[in-house]
Amino acid sequence: MSSDDIHLPSALIGHTGHDFPWDIVVLAVLAVALGFRLYRVLGRRIGMQGVRQARLPVFPGAAGQAQTRQTPPPLPAAAGQGQAEPAVQVDYDIPAPATRVGGILGQMTQLDGSFTPQGFLKDAETIFRQVVPAFAAGDRAALSGLMTPQTEEAFLAAINARAEAGETQRSDLRGIDSMAILDAMLVAGNANTQTGRIEVRIVSRQVNMLTDRQGEPVQGTDAVTEFHDLWLFEREFGASGTQWRLAASCPA
Repeated sequence: MSSDDIHLPSALIGHTGHDFPWDIVVLAVLAVALGFRLYRVLGRRIGMQGVRQARLPVFPGAAGQAQTRQTPPPLPAAAGQGQAEPAVQVDYDIPAPATRVGGILGQMTQLDGSFTPQGFLKDAETIFRQVVPAFAAGDRAALSGLMTPQTEEAFLAAINARAEAGETQRSDLRGIDSMAILDAMLVAGNANTQTGRIEVRIVSRQVNMLTDRQGEPVQGTDAVTEFHDLWLFEREFGASGTQWRLAASCPA
């Protein structure tokens, strides 16, 4: 069809030409497209904010990955405020025994007959549910014992910096959707001990917002946001009284 075959109604012909505000029409279309794009990404945030922590190279092949890891997502404003009820079953993803990671998990079972991947993920879930609100509330006592000394130092530094700035963190953990074991390794330690490390991807839903002295938002939103995090857990096998602790974290 050629342009000669197109006929506009006479009522419209008089309004075409230089007087029609085509620039406004184009800008309006672009604004609508941009608004739709923002709507698609609003409410989804990758990784925890608020704590910066150097991550030691743990797994083979980690070279080339960023060496600066942010620690877990900002946590609830105060202990007991808006904590999620564990009503929904968390989806646990465990590598098959025939895989490399599954084989390492099997070696951990040989070192400690009470170890199971399912039991580990349950412990990791408990730690996540405890660390998130404790960090937001600035509850140093609650964080003690849940992480390695180096990681605890990074968390406490973030809490102190937030207090000096007069900022308040609110993190309402609404739920954990899934936890997946991504990698694992065993490192020879002192005497007859071995250090076990397991990296877990955690997908959670939180209301996460940081406010200043005047209560104005600095970061985050009061809308439910999806977080994707990598948490590294560590434990000594062969030593009595040891348990899994958070060793590092970063956005997934």
